[in-house]
Order: sequence, then C-alpha cells, then structure tokens
Amino acid sequence: MSTAGKAVGGGSRLRVRPRDPTVGYAFCPDDRFWFRPAYTEGKCPLCGEVAPDGAAPSSRLAGIDRSWLGVGGLALLSVAMLALVLYMYFRG
Repeated sequence: MSTAGKAVGGGSRLRVRPRDPTVGYAFCPDDRFWFRPAYTEGKCPLCGEVAPDGAAPSSRLAGIDRSWLGVGGLALLSVAMLALVLYMYFRG
C-alpha cells in the first residue's frame, strides 16, 4: 500500500457484516420449506401449519402495492406542475 493510502485509510478496511439471510423467514419441518410468515398470514403455504413465531409484524408500507406509491407520486408531481403553471400564468 502506498504511503498516501496508509495516511488516509490507516491501512485498515471497513468490512460490512453480511446480514443473516434467514431473518424474516420461518422453517416448516414437515415440508422442509422456508417461507415468510408475513406474506402467508403466519402459516406454511404448503401444509397450513402455524409458524413458530406466528406472523411477523409487517411495516406500514409493506402492505401497500408499490405501483400505487408510484401513481401517488405522479399525481403529486402533476399537482405541483399545475400550481407552477398557474403561478406563472397569473404572475403576468
């Protein structure tokens, strides 16, 4: 490593700790199947057995379809553009 690199970084690198891939998932021992209880109402989609932790609490935005968020964003931008056009028109 160059001297500039040692001076700036101190020779150490930041390492991102990998996240646990099983967070938010439940395992059904009967079917040997991993699933997300938040999307299946807390039950295994194959056999219907209740997940050990039940349904995981979902965030408020998790239940909203993302396409509706896009439609809402476009509607908000349209109203903002309308306000800008009307302001420029009546301003003279």
